[in-house]
Order: sequence, then structure tokens, then C-alpha cells
Amino acid sequence: MAAVSATAETAWIPRRPRWVFRAAAAALAAGVIGVAAFVAGQHHHSSAVTVLTGVAYTGGQQASVIVDGYTYGFEGVGSVDWVDSQGVTHMGSWPACLAKPGTTHRISFGYVPVTAPDGTGWRQVVWVDCRA
Repeated sequence: MAAVSATAETAWIPRRPRWVFRAAAAALAAGVIGVAAFVAGQHHHSSAVTVLTGVAYTGGQQASVIVDGYTYGFEGVGSVDWVDSQGVTHMGSWPACLAKPGTTHRISFGYVPVTAPDGTGWRQVVWVDCRA
């Protein structure tokens, strides 16, 4: 009698078609692949800072440095963070070593590659070190 009762109790549980399980498995697999692709893409597109050293030419609150045939330029107060000759980091002001227009000064600087939505790209100077 107990066996009949157990069968009767489980008889009301509906069986799901195999396509439901296959669809769920496919959705799970697609999700895992999507997350893996996102993580791989983030790693591949990371923008590490490249450090270069060169002679900066100044003109007002703008400067340019030519290194290996590529010109790096920046301008305006606060456009880059900078380190003074004592190693103190400054934000929101123009580098002291580049303050006098028409002069040159050897600097180290860091840049990151930037790509705009239309595909154009440039190297954005993100900091200047006056101690070079």
C-alpha cells in the first residue's frame, strides 16, 4: 500500500520536456562564454601608462615633446598632474619646470593610448615629472 501511495504522490509532478533543459543549458553556456569574453577583452584593452623622457619645448601654458618622431603635446592649467624637483605631486596647476615660455626642459612623462568612438586615436599625456 505504501508503494501505491508514493506513486500517487509523485504522479502530480509535471515532467518538463527535454528542450527546456537544453535551452537552459545553452543559456548558461552562453552566459559563461559572454563573461569570459568580457574579462578577456578588458585585459586585452587595458591602457597601461608608457613612460618616456625627452626635451619639452614651452610656449605659455602649453608644451610639446618629440620622442622617436612622435610629438606629444599638452596645454592648460590642470591638464596633467606633475611632480616637482623635490618629488612632490601637484594637481590642478601648470608644471613649474615648464612655466617660462620659450624655454626647454628635460622631463619624463607618461601617456596612455586613447581611441575615440570613430576609431581615431592619440597618445594622451597623463603626468609630467620635472626631475628628469
